Amino acid sequence: MYLITYIAISMLVSLWVLPGLVAALTPIPFRDVLTPTRDALITAFIAGDLFIVLPILIESCKELLTKYAAATERSKHLPDVLVPASFNFPHTGKLLSLSFILFAGWFSGAPIPVTAYGRMAATGLLTFFGSLNAAVPFLLDLFRIPADTFQLFVATSVINSRFGTLTAAVHTIVVALVGSAAVAGTMRFEPRRIVRYLVITGVLTVVVVGSTKSWVVNFFQKGWPLNTFQGIRAQAAKPDIAMPPEFKDVLTPTLPF
Repeated sequence: MYLITYIAISMLVSLWVLPGLVAALTPIPFRDVLTPTRDALITAFIAGDLFIVLPILIESCKELLTKYAAATERSKHLPDVLVPASFNFPHTGKLLSLSFILFAGWFSGAPIPVTAYGRMAATGLLTFFGSLNAAVPFLLDLFRIPADTFQLFVATSVINSRFGTLTAAVHTIVVALVGSAAVAGTMRFEPRRIVRYLVITGVLTVVVVGSTKSWVVNFFQKGWPLNTFQGIRAQAAKPDIAMPPEFKDVLTPTLPF
């Protein structure tokens, strides 16, 4: 459930939330945010490494600023500064890993109360300046969640790291474009565009989260009771299974069933 939900949310953030924010605040159209950087995003996803695509992202951001944001000779070089600087800060892909702490608490029977969400977010933001492999065990210990659940994080990171890197690459593009537009004075605050963006984001979030939960339940758990009982009957019907003498008096009357 956690793995599928993480993938769904990361794709929503990468394909709409972050690019839509650029389109709502700058003159750059939504479609053109991702189209010129498509090859770099695919490379980052496959390799699971953001660092190797930073030069391509910088050049793509410069082209978009020159084309749409009427950038001056000085302002169009701002991505050369903003992208390397943002690389040292926690990106959206890392912040999505906070969802594992919530999952681990629920899975181990030690759920994190809603009143502690603010503390978890603030602590996570600070610890994510370092490695996730160091930050996640620290957060598990902080909220009294069994340390063994970290092995689940390691196992799922084989897939999650790819989607997290994709989200991180889009995050880097957004920081470069919005930051450069803010410095160049080409940002626009149109209430109609911003409200439309927020409404669409809210609707898509509800649809994605709700449909993901329903899909997981229907796909994996719909036939679970029937399959479980069929498996028990098949196991009990094996001829090499001996009836324990202690339970013979109780189990013998059930053999016809």
